[in-house]
Amino acid sequence: MRKWYFILAVLILAGCKASSEAAPMTESQIISIGNKSLLLEADHLSLKKESNPEGLDFIYKDTNYRYNVGNKAALTVKVRKMNNGDRFVMLRMSGEGTVTGKVQIPSADDYYFVDWTKNIPERVHDDVTGVDETKPPAGLFRYTNNREFINELVISHTFTSRELNELYGSGRESTVRELLTEKNTLQHSKEGVEFTMTAGRGEISEQWFLLAEAPLFEQTDNLNDWITFQQINYKEVNNWFTVDGSLKKLPWSVEPFTKDGYGRHMGTLIEKEAIDRYFKYKERYFYNLTVQSAANVWSYRESKKDVIWKTEYTSTWLKEKYNITAPYVDTRHNELIVIYLHRIGKELGVPELEKALPEYSDYLLNLISIDNVVRAEKGYLPADYYSPQQGKQRIHASLNHALGEANMLIDAYHATGHKKYLLAVREIRGGIESVGSDWIRPNGDLWYQINRDGTFDGNDYEYLTLNDLEGHEKKWATLGGNPSPVLQKLIKSKKAYLKSR
Repeated sequence: MRKWYFILAVLILAGCKASSEAAPMTESQIISIGNKSLLLEADHLSLKKESNPEGLDFIYKDTNYRYNVGNKAALTVKVRKMNNGDRFVMLRMSGEGTVTGKVQIPSADDYYFVDWTKNIPERVHDDVTGVDETKPPAGLFRYTNNREFINELVISHTFTSRELNELYGSGRESTVRELLTEKNTLQHSKEGVEFTMTAGRGEISEQWFLLAEAPLFEQTDNLNDWITFQQINYKEVNNWFTVDGSLKKLPWSVEPFTKDGYGRHMGTLIEKEAIDRYFKYKERYFYNLTVQSAANVWSYRESKKDVIWKTEYTSTWLKEKYNITAPYVDTRHNELIVIYLHRIGKELGVPELEKALPEYSDYLLNLISIDNVVRAEKGYLPADYYSPQQGKQRIHASLNHALGEANMLIDAYHATGHKKYLLAVREIRGGIESVGSDWIRPNGDLWYQINRDGTFDGNDYEYLTLNDLEGHEKKWATLGGNPSPVLQKLIKSKKAYLKSR
């Protein structure tokens, strides 16, 4: 009898051991987000480090949380607290594993959901970028108690990707993300919203949300207009926020090649449309996107310890023509960034952002001083790009870049009163006027670029250069200048071409 008891005891103990090995231990971590919380659950989830990186404390403060997810994955959570009390939260899991997150709103007794992805028009294939598969955020949740407002929540889909790299030596590399999937993993109730992040070996899973302490839109029309704008003008908005900034669909001409390539695109890292809408409507959601843009752009530059923003993926076109690989400077993107940072800094009282304009303007003057220009009979046009590796090869100058840089330098002159910026404006304007009517193609449209040898190439943008021409004439008038007969001829020809199509 004792023998049977002994055998039974051994079997029970063996069964307990087998069960414990087969079922990993799920552990929880809680992050406070104001008076609400984010509950994280995963197998063997443990906090590794908490840190507060430097930022622009007057408008936002970041807290980073780093976790181990077992021994095969790592989780990073960035909580960005805006100065209005709202919080952007970005999550990234790298490696093999699954993490479940829940935004907990226990005081609510009711909620409703506004779908931001309903009836999205079919996207046509773009000759440059292909098809951008990313969707706007899933939508907006409003939580209430006894019909009184508690919180609003805007939350994204879950993005799974992998990082692709091309190494060139001397520490230079091109970095691209290849999108694998975008899924709506949300489950919601009056207690909050839950999402699930899953990644395989070598993959990255990402999610973001915005938790608001007050209604994000005062005017329903502004909300509806934004939902529609996101769906139709998807190239001008950011759907995919990460702990390191926003990712946007890239051209097919990237290296390493993938048709589904995304990256930190300097032209959209600053979210122009949302910022313009904040200045026009003062809606809370647009304010949050404005601060988010400034934070992402500022953090990017600070991480590189520079006064400029370098593109971190290689364009095969630039590589083949000028032997330029990442990182390199796109002057138009930098011009756009500093104009918006100066505008935001002036509005919100952030001197660091205001200084970005003269800092980059000085950098551009340095490029001009080393002859990174296309010279004309009178004056010059700054080259579109710069990289130390370009050597003696001289890069082209496009009309829209030159106009944009001249306009930026006028802003820098108004902001500082330094005549060095005004002198450069005169040289650029003189260079454009020197080329004269040669800018006009036989069909009445404008050439995109002028090369070092005086030849022309490329099809012009539909409206961008026209807007730059008209904008430059207005800015020139603020200096007391008269309209340019040459620029007026270019404007007239471009408009006639557009009308004739």
